[in-house]
Amino acid sequence: MGRLQLDVNALVCKNAVVDGDVQIGSGTVVHVGASIIAKNGPIIIGANNIISERATIVNRHSSPLTIGDNNLLETDCLVEGRGIGHGNIVQARGRVAGTSTLGNNCVVGATCSTEPAENVADNTVLFGSPQSRRLRAGTNAEHAAVHKRHLEYIHEMLPRYNHIVEAE
Repeated sequence: MGRLQLDVNALVCKNAVVDGDVQIGSGTVVHVGASIIAKNGPIIIGANNIISERATIVNRHSSPLTIGDNNLLETDCLVEGRGIGHGNIVQARGRVAGTSTLGNNCVVGATCSTEPAENVADNTVLFGSPQSRRLRAGTNAEHAAVHKRHLEYIHEMLPRYNHIVEAE
């Protein structure tokens, strides 16, 4: 295992896999069975993210993979691109592939994927089968409020039923 820098207000389950140079910001939650693997370069995860069960974040590049704040990475998703902004949702089995980046307030729908080297613009939604795209309508205020309540609930409940990594 490499160097883990864990904010004192982050929650990381002991049976999550964290390998390589990884920095996890305040309020971020890493659930049971999630994997964060910095193979070649560091991974920098911002504040108040939710990284769900079996979600995988892997950096295969020498430059840092940066994940902004207030993102939701759902079960079985894969983030291996160059980075994602703030307020994004990568739904179950969604992928941020290759060297792609996500802007802010994007949604990668269930089983959808970015192109291998794509820069996804702010407020883009990838959805459906066959996969389609559209811009998000309205503001992100409703998602932000739900995300905040979800984080509060997880911070209360997760330590009751799981072993948590202690910040040094």
